[in-house]
Amino acid sequence: MDLVSSIRKSGSRGGVNFSWEDVTTSQHRENYLGHSLMAPVGRWQKNRDLNWYAKADGKGEAGDETAEEKMARERKEEIKRIKEAEEDALARALGLP
Repeated sequence: MDLVSSIRKSGSRGGVNFSWEDVTTSQHRENYLGHSLMAPVGRWQKNRDLNWYAKADGKGEAGDETAEEKMARERKEEIKRIKEAEEDALARALGLP
């Protein structure tokens, strides 16, 4: 006997006909996990970014740099990797750890 098959219901909360719009009008909206983000209600939530905490902070992002700056940064990183490889090879040749 499969215990799990006897516990399952025909549909879960939400299901095929689930809509977050229905949650906003429901009087039990607080019972839905994620209701404050997916079904915001109230004046304070209009035109606000409710996911502000989950976004990148923008520091060190490559989105605001030009193509020339990106090429220069990549070149510096490549030169740094080459110098580190040369130092490692020299240390190995000298028998240093």
